[in-house]
Order: sequence, then C-alpha cells, then structure tokens
Amino acid sequence: MNKYQIEIKILQESETFLPKIGNMPFDKALPILRREAWRLADKYDTDGANVINIMLKRFGEIKHE
Repeated sequence: MNKYQIEIKILQESETFLPKIGNMPFDKALPILRREAWRLADKYDTDGANVINIMLKRFGEIKHE
C-alpha cells in the first residue's frame, strides 16, 4: 500500500472509535485515543504520532455522527 492508501485506511478505522470518545472529557478520552493510535500504528507499520497527525490533518474527511 502507498502512503495515501494507508491514510485512508487509518481514517476509516478512526471512524469506529472516535464517536465513542466524542462526548468524553479530555482527560478520559486522551488515553483511549493514544491506545487506538498506537494500535493503528502497529497495524500499518508507522508510529502513533503519525497516526494522530493524519487524523488531525484530515479531520474533515472523518464522518461525524
């Protein structure tokens, strides 16, 4: 997979857990976000910081409920 395809997969998988943390306080949501970012990073052979960067950079493409 190329970089663009990996970003798309990360965004698609982000859509599954972001609604769960959407209404949580920041201090409760951050550990979940970090854990999921590192899980995706391991899956797509990158690092958690890069996953969070992708989510923030392309946040408008994530479907909001």
